[in-house]
Amino acid sequence: MMTDDERRRHPRVRLDGRATGRATVFAEFKVIAISESGASLEMAAPLALQSSCDITLTLSHVAIDLKGRVVHVDPPAAGGAGYQVGVDFVEVDELDQALLDSFLDRERHRANA
Repeated sequence: MMTDDERRRHPRVRLDGRATGRATVFAEFKVIAISESGASLEMAAPLALQSSCDITLTLSHVAIDLKGRVVHVDPPAAGGAGYQVGVDFVEVDELDQALLDSFLDRERHRANA
């Protein structure tokens, strides 16, 4: 039987954690609540607490991109669909912030109507 090393084109070098990296994971989520400075997301898998994340939010007919930091992670409630992940927005460009603000104004107006 062949070992993993025999099947590889190039042998791997063991580093035992001497190098680090960052993986970007594309995961679908539902936005549970949102404000100008953060959001509560429902996800099938949790994000690491205090990790940075790139987020694309689809708000009505427009998508915005921002950077966030995970500030809390709650496991699924009994019978719940996913993890509750709290994200603070740490970097939003001016245009995306204006689009987010406009979306929130419309949603707040609709909720009060």
